[in-house]
Amino acid sequence: MSNSFINVWYGSNENAWLSNLAERSFSDKYDREYVTVEHAYQTFKSGEFDERIYRRNWAPGLKIVGKKGTRIKDDWNIRLMERLVLASFDQNPDVRERLVNDTGSNPTFTHHQDRGIWRKEFPRILKLAHQIAKGKE
Repeated sequence: MSNSFINVWYGSNENAWLSNLAERSFSDKYDREYVTVEHAYQTFKSGEFDERIYRRNWAPGLKIVGKKGTRIKDDWNIRLMERLVLASFDQNPDVRERLVNDTGSNPTFTHHQDRGIWRKEFPRILKLAHQIAKGKE
């Protein structure tokens, strides 16, 4: 499998293990634990830590949207998602290894069901994570 197309969508179980909604626990620099990338993203997407969202009862597949808005200036929210996805793979070496071994040497990730910015940005971020993971082999 050298060049494969891999659609990622949690709701239809298409490579759900790669989703931002997948259970891939990791912690931030303050040792706060997150169940999923989405948990961390919703906690920080306003540009500040949202204690109310952080403390909610998070589980894989769950998306709880904060009420503080999304900081988008200078693509801040996109850079945040990138950092969180990379941290989640970095702190889960078994999943990072699977990212390299199960997706081929040059995968093309897609996120077809999304209708917003993540349709393009999430696959780009996964490709970056794959490239970084390959370098850690």
